[in-house]
Amino acid sequence: MWSSSWLLPLPLLASLVQGIHHVVKVGENEKLEFVPETLKAAVGDTVEYQFFSKNHSVVQSSFDKPCQPLEDGFFSGFVPTSSPKEASRTTFTINIKDTKPRWVYCSQGSHCQSGMVHGINVESKKMDEYKREAAKAKANTSPKSQRPAWGFRRMHVDVGKNGKNEFTPNDIKEIPGTIIQFNFCQKNHSAVESSFDKPCVPVDGGFSSGFIPVKNEFFAAVFNILVQHTRPVWFYDAKDSNCKSGMVGSINAPSEGNTLEAYAAKASKIEKSEIPDWAPIGGVAAIDGLINPVFDGPNLIIPVTLIDPAGESTEADKTANNATSTATTAPTESAGSGEHSNKYLSGSKDNANASIHINTAAGGSKPGHYAYPDEISDDTIAFLQVLKLMDRILGETLYAWYKKIAKDGEWEGIYPNSLVAMIQSMSAQISVHYQTLEDTLNHFDHPSFNDTACKLKLPEGNEIDEYVIASLVLLKLEIGALADVSVLIAQKDSWFLPALVTEVGAKSRMSAVINMIQNKNAAAAPREVLLPVELAWSYAMTHFVESCSDQEAGKIANMPEEPFAPLEVVHRELSGANSDDRALKVTLNYTIPAGAEGGKGNGKEHWVAWVGPWGTYEYTKLDEKTKVAEVPENMFGYVWIAVVNHNSVGLSELEDVTVAGPQIVWTSNPQGDIDVGFEKEIV
Repeated sequence: MWSSSWLLPLPLLASLVQGIHHVVKVGENEKLEFVPETLKAAVGDTVEYQFFSKNHSVVQSSFDKPCQPLEDGFFSGFVPTSSPKEASRTTFTINIKDTKPRWVYCSQGSHCQSGMVHGINVESKKMDEYKREAAKAKANTSPKSQRPAWGFRRMHVDVGKNGKNEFTPNDIKEIPGTIIQFNFCQKNHSAVESSFDKPCVPVDGGFSSGFIPVKNEFFAAVFNILVQHTRPVWFYDAKDSNCKSGMVGSINAPSEGNTLEAYAAKASKIEKSEIPDWAPIGGVAAIDGLINPVFDGPNLIIPVTLIDPAGESTEADKTANNATSTATTAPTESAGSGEHSNKYLSGSKDNANASIHINTAAGGSKPGHYAYPDEISDDTIAFLQVLKLMDRILGETLYAWYKKIAKDGEWEGIYPNSLVAMIQSMSAQISVHYQTLEDTLNHFDHPSFNDTACKLKLPEGNEIDEYVIASLVLLKLEIGALADVSVLIAQKDSWFLPALVTEVGAKSRMSAVINMIQNKNAAAAPREVLLPVELAWSYAMTHFVESCSDQEAGKIANMPEEPFAPLEVVHRELSGANSDDRALKVTLNYTIPAGAEGGKGNGKEHWVAWVGPWGTYEYTKLDEKTKVAEVPENMFGYVWIAVVNHNSVGLSELEDVTVAGPQIVWTSNPQGDIDVGFEKEIV
C-alpha cells in the first residue's frame, strides 16, 4: 500500500533505503571459487555476481541438499565467458530481504562437488560443513527452467562509448529472461528495434528508447529491455546516418545466413533512418535510477539539470531534447484498428502533452510512486498482463466512441455536451489504469506481453448501440477479472490490492453510467460478478483481438494455450410476455474444436456453469441435441456462463473443465430488454 513516506523527494528517499552493494566474483582466474566465499549482508543490500571464464552459474540450494536447486530459489542461468581476468558484461544481482542464511553453488559439471560454493549470512563452521556435504553429492543439477529466477540478470551494452558511433557489444547472445541494459554515453543516441529485412525502420510492436541526449556522464541514462525468446532481434541507432554507417546490433543472431554482418550490409544501403513517434516503448528508461516515463514525440525528455549538472544552461542545452532523425514514422496501426488508435493510450504525435490531457480529462493522474516490494510473483505478472490487455481494448473502444460523438464527429449532437465529456473522461481514466499496470510491469522488468503487437477487433458499424454494448460488456468483463485477481494476489502481492480495488470502483461507476445511457437502471443487480481471469482472457482474445504480429505476442503465462470456443446465446425463453420477465431457458450455439475436450470430463456430457452474484455459481444440465439449458432460479441481472464437461468443480477450477465460452447473459430485464443488438455478432 501507499505510505506517506513517499512524500519525501525521491533522491532523498533512495539514499535512506539504499543498502550496501556487494560484489562477488565467480570463477576469476579460472579458479572454481566464489570470491568472497562468504559475506554478511543486511536487509536492503544487494549482491552482484560477476562472471569469468569459462561457464558458470549461481544457484540457490538448501543446507541439507547442496548441489540441488532450492524450490523457488534464485538462479542466474549459465554465463559463458571467454576471459579469465575480465568479467563478463552479464551480471546477476539479488536483493537481500532478510538475514536468513543463503546457500549457493555453481551447477556447471562437477564444480559444486569441487568446492565452488558460496554463502550469505552463514557461520564459518556451517560453511565448512556445507562444503564437505557438497563434495559427497551424487549429482549437480540446475533448475528445470533455464531462465533466470528471483534476481536480475543484466547484459550491459554501451551506446556511444568514447564518442564512437557503435553499440558495445553489438553481437549479443543471451537467454530469455535477461535484461539488456543500454547505457547511454555522451552525445545523442537511441536504440530502436527493426526487422532484418527492413533495417533502420522500426518494427511494429518493437522497442524504442527514443533519443537520449547526454551532455556528460555525470548521471546514468539507461534503457532496459527484456529478452523474451531465442529468435533474432535487430536494433539500430536512428540518429542521422548512424544506422547506415554501421551503428547496429543484434540479439541471438545466427552465425550463418542472416548474420549481424548481413544486417549491417543491408543497413548500409538505407539513406534515412526512422524512429517511432513516441518514446520510450517496449522497455524502461531511467535517469540516475529513476524511471522516466515522459513522452515528447520521439524524444525522451531529460531535465536540463540532469544533462548539465553545472547549472548554467544555454539555449542549446534547452533544445537538446529536440534532436530528431532525418525521418519519422506515423504511429503504427498494430495497436488498434486504424482510426480507433487511442492517443490517450499510445501517447501519439497528435498529443505531445498527452499526460497533461489525460490527467485533466480523467480528473486525476496515476500514483507518482508505488510502494514496490523487492519482488513480484510470476502469477501476479501474468494477471497484470491480462488486465493491461483488457484496459487497452476498453480504452480504444471508449475513445473511438468519444471521437464519433465529439465535435466534428459523425454523431455530433446525439448526446448533450456533459455526456460527451463523460465518455472522454472514461477513456482517460482507463488510460491511467493502463499506465499504472504498465509502470508496475516495467518496474519489475517484465514487459513480456506486448499488447500493442496485437491488432484489435473493435466496433466499426454505424449503430451507436454497438459502442454502447461493447463498452458495457468490456466493463463487466474486466470488473469480473479484477475481482478474481484481487482474491488471487491477496496473499502473495497484497501491496497492489489498493490499485485493483480502486479500478473496480471506477469501472463499476462507468458501467452504471452506460446503463443509464441505455435508459436503464443504474445497476442491474446489487453486486458485480466475479469471473475467473482465465475465462476473461479467453473472451477478450476471442471477441476483441483480430491478430497478433507474431505467434508469441498473444501468449501470456498461466493462461490457456488457446482461447476457448466462442459461445453464443441464440434464444432465451422468458417466463411471460412482459419485458421485465425472467429468462427460464437459453439456447446456445457453439462448436468445440476436435481435441479440445479435457479436464475431468468424459466429453460426452456437458453442463452450463452459471457464474452469478456474490461469487456464487451453479450448474444446469445441457441438452446435447437441442443445446438448451435451464436458468437457475436465483440468478438475476448480468450473469456469465460457460459450457463445461464436469459439474462438480469449484469456481477456481472452472477453466480446467471449460470447453466453450464465456458469454454474458441477462437473466432479467429491468425497464425493458437490454439485449437489443448484443446477440448479433458485434463483439
